[in-house]
Amino acid sequence: MRTINAGKSILVAFLLCAPAWAQTFEIVQGHKAVPNEVLVKFRSNHGGDAGSYIVRAHDLRRSQALGRTGPAHYRSGSKSTAQLVKELSADPDVEYAEPNYIVETQTSPSVPSDPMFTLLWGLQNTGQSGGSPNADIQAVPAWGVTTGGRSAVVGVVDTGIDYSHPDLKSNIWTAPTAFTVQFGANDKITCAAGTHGYDAITNTCNPMDQNGHGTHVSGTIGASGNNSAGVTGVNWTASMMGLRFMDSNGKGTIANAIRTIQFAILVKAALPGSANIRVLSNSWGGAGNSQALLDAINQANAAGILFVAAAGNEGADQDASPSYPGSYRTPNLISVAATDSGDALATFSNYGKLTVDLGAPGVNIASTYPNSGYASMSGTSMSTPHVAGGAALVLSACAGLDTAALRANLIANVDPVGPLAGKTVTGGRLNVYKSVSACATSVAPPPAPPASTIAPAFTLSAPLAIALTVGGASASITTVAAGIGGFKDSIVLSTVGLPGGLSASVSPLSVTPGGSATLKVTALASSVPGSYTFTLRGVSAKLNYSVIVSVIVSAPASYKLTVNPATASVQSGSIATFQITPVLIGNFTGTITLQVSGLPPYSTTTFTPVPATTTVTMAIATTKRTPLLNYTVIVVGSAPKTLGTGILKQSVPIALKVTP
Repeated sequence: MRTINAGKSILVAFLLCAPAWAQTFEIVQGHKAVPNEVLVKFRSNHGGDAGSYIVRAHDLRRSQALGRTGPAHYRSGSKSTAQLVKELSADPDVEYAEPNYIVETQTSPSVPSDPMFTLLWGLQNTGQSGGSPNADIQAVPAWGVTTGGRSAVVGVVDTGIDYSHPDLKSNIWTAPTAFTVQFGANDKITCAAGTHGYDAITNTCNPMDQNGHGTHVSGTIGASGNNSAGVTGVNWTASMMGLRFMDSNGKGTIANAIRTIQFAILVKAALPGSANIRVLSNSWGGAGNSQALLDAINQANAAGILFVAAAGNEGADQDASPSYPGSYRTPNLISVAATDSGDALATFSNYGKLTVDLGAPGVNIASTYPNSGYASMSGTSMSTPHVAGGAALVLSACAGLDTAALRANLIANVDPVGPLAGKTVTGGRLNVYKSVSACATSVAPPPAPPASTIAPAFTLSAPLAIALTVGGASASITTVAAGIGGFKDSIVLSTVGLPGGLSASVSPLSVTPGGSATLKVTALASSVPGSYTFTLRGVSAKLNYSVIVSVIVSAPASYKLTVNPATASVQSGSIATFQITPVLIGNFTGTITLQVSGLPPYSTTTFTPVPATTTVTMAIATTKRTPLLNYTVIVVGSAPKTLGTGILKQSVPIALKVTP
């Protein structure tokens, strides 16, 4: 039982079942209330309320009296509860008007029933990740206020969304009817009822993810919560629209990014009642300063849309080296850095005390992945949806906030953390509980699920990045399987999406919870230096879980020789000089010894200094007996291999002409 002092009356209620009004609610003065309903007490001199001008003016329909001398219960066919309370309270013939609050059984704060929730340190950090307890966004206490809603739509500007994923599909925006978006005079697209957004690459209304990145981002924003399956998002209940502009390789263009932003603006205008896009999540970047993109972001601001952007993963100061769109300073943009489970700035994360607003969890973040899967990923791409999801959570409790107030709410209510001081504008990490509490007072949290509802599942540990050398030795990492909810089945391991030039093997191929396997990876001689990712996937009879493996391939330790000049003439009896420079490749640290072959007869050569560690001056001294001919002189370098045994030889030619 819960008793609430509601104005001048005392309301006592029991939540015995789940009537229709319990499925939807309106936040009024920080509390859940029945939509479109109000409790009204008229002043004694009013002379009755039946057929009164007040009832007619506010489109009220009397539901029931609450005692012979008390207030009456009304419902409006056209006005919200907040609007009714505000207007009726200002009427001199009304003693008081108040919401019909929803009350609930009192239970202790609890976590959702999703079996992988313990992996989500960014939502609740108990130190399970090896980090610091409470180094999280304080989602659990925020869920005591609200667990989300569908009225504010979040547009995921990314690689698309696997809208069929069982942990996402109930929270995907769906067009209630066919609609047309007019980009230009002769440029329009009509989307059918039942579609879920837009694909700028194919210019269709099918934003199905073909990469995985956008699906992962979406899970952090709004994977279904407390449904005894998989993970949960910042919002248990949400409405997410897919806005695809990046392809299966995670690449896109500014033109297509702008087109998805324009689609969001236009569909919001076309379907104002069902496509109320308030937030765009943008886990991408690296562009130059584009005026066209800046214009689109400002147009989104004019349309009442918050633009949340990743700061970037170069580990750089964005103040000195801007990376867009995160470096734009528009009134509706929030730039997000990544923090780890100890509240430190992630080593890869960009920062900037003038251009990066705040931090959010972005290291080893578990979330949804295509084909009913789950995966762990790191990056400011993962921190961005924590903030975009936090914005949607705030709007579910405080729908009246405009874009400026929403941005200010998130910025003003961070948790100050030392490692972000001087690295971000706020010096703090997102705290959604503070943000929600700033405009809404806590109500009863959701009840704790019975232990029997925890569905069996499993996870795999996320390996660290692997460093390899082209044609060099293999590297091995260990992955450990863990069971949740009594999971005991065998898990078959495999690699998916292995980049060309890499080979990989897993041993053993099948593990059970508590078991481990070794992943061995090699960069073949045909591989190209660069950064790559592939997926280590585990599959049981009904479940799959993936971790993203990062690989950095470096060129083999070596060197090459350059010569200046490469062509020269010398009079017989004179000396020609050349600059020989060794260019070191990879981690080469050897000592290079220089020799020459093909010298003209009756000539000698010297090197200064010896051995060759920097630029060396080579002198070829001819004599009067040296024949007047053209010669090809070969400079040969010899050095022990940095790794392994043997000699690494490199050479460079010189065209030399001896003249009279």
